[in-house]
Amino acid sequence: MKSNIIHCLVVFMFALPVWPAASQEAVPEGHVRSMPEPTAAAIKPATIHPFAAIAGTWTGGGTIDLTNDIHEKLRCRANYTYGQSNSSLALAIRCASDNYKFELSSNVVERGGQISGQWNETAYGVSGSISGRANGGRISAVAKGDSFNAAIAVNTTGNRQSVTIAPQSTYITNVQIAMSRAAPATTAAR
Repeated sequence: MKSNIIHCLVVFMFALPVWPAASQEAVPEGHVRSMPEPTAAAIKPATIHPFAAIAGTWTGGGTIDLTNDIHEKLRCRANYTYGQSNSSLALAIRCASDNYKFELSSNVVERGGQISGQWNETAYGVSGSISGRANGGRISAVAKGDSFNAAIAVNTTGNRQSVTIAPQSTYITNVQIAMSRAAPATTAAR
């Protein structure tokens, strides 16, 4: 009995190194077997919701252009809050120059690339609806109110963001803002 077990072990030990080779096709000597190309599903990056990509606090500045060729520098701070459960985004942005300021807030939802919601500007007391599209790091929308219409474009790449607001039929003719995402606050260990 003992010799049968030893015999089986010896056969198994000699067969083990050649076993995988026996089940694969032969590769000529001197050639290297190439690995199969990864499938598209294996290399496709995970998708992130457009609103999740811009969540956080952003700071920066830009310019506000007014009629009569007036241009002023802006200082801005924005806070975006992403609601994952309902694909929503709450926005609060405040910008100021030496002579002007605006405080814009909005709440929008995204469904299949379409966005819609409400906006409010407290310094001038105007509000209305907003609608448009979100795709990747780009949001393009139109804000409409009783006395205000504007095209809005938000482009986000990593921690950089540009915002363009192009009002129609108002003394503000264009707003350009460039912002960077603020580093998250850390708490010191005690």
